[in-house]
Amino acid sequence: MKNRWSWLALGAGAYIAFTLAALPAGAVLRWAAPPGITFQGVQGTLWSGSAASASADGFTVQNVRWRVRPWSLFLGRVAASVEASLPDGFVSSDVVVTPSRITLRELRGGTSLPSLVGLLPVRGIRGQANVAFDSLELESGWPSSAVGELKLAGLETAPLISNGTNELLALGDYTVTFVPTEERKLEARFVDNGGPLEVTGSVALDAERAYTLDALIKARPGAAEPLVQGLEIMTADPDAEGRRRLTLTGSL
Repeated sequence: MKNRWSWLALGAGAYIAFTLAALPAGAVLRWAAPPGITFQGVQGTLWSGSAASASADGFTVQNVRWRVRPWSLFLGRVAASVEASLPDGFVSSDVVVTPSRITLRELRGGTSLPSLVGLLPVRGIRGQANVAFDSLELESGWPSSAVGELKLAGLETAPLISNGTNELLALGDYTVTFVPTEERKLEARFVDNGGPLEVTGSVALDAERAYTLDALIKARPGAAEPLVQGLEIMTADPDAEGRRRLTLTGSL
């Protein structure tokens, strides 16, 4: 008798899960979408659907597509594969949503930095960003842990000291590697991949959005004079190897 009830409960659970997954996506998202996120042009079902766009805090992605794994509903979570178009690129990931957090796995994406102004503090910086993260966890919409790699290419910014023109200064290419750390804190190491500056350093970001950046920087031969001058203003005196230390703290 006990086994019979177990099979009946499993069958009922499977029926409910597949029924929920087959509901029209538009109807579900109208009452179940996370606060602050809006969808336009929704089609398909909760199980397999799409949206022309999705917006949050002024940042919009387009051509959103998802496929939910119905069996994840038995575990009190929603697991799905998601892909979307960014203003100048793309993003794709496996996503697991629970009442307390969102976990992204196999996160891949690429776009231009100006297109991320509404999401990150990159105003005035040009270049390309590409991510390859094994995992990224969000709590209350803020990253609490990350393991993966961010590549920045063709970085350019306005000179610290105006040169009377609108020309931007080339900063080069960089790799930022996020490493496992204690819960609810991000830590990363970064190095240059060539360009006018020789750079090594680290950055940490805690749950209160406070950051600490520590780097050793050395201008390579041929670096633009405004870049060298800005480096001298922002950093301490050079060490025996000609490297200058840059330390920044603040909050986002």
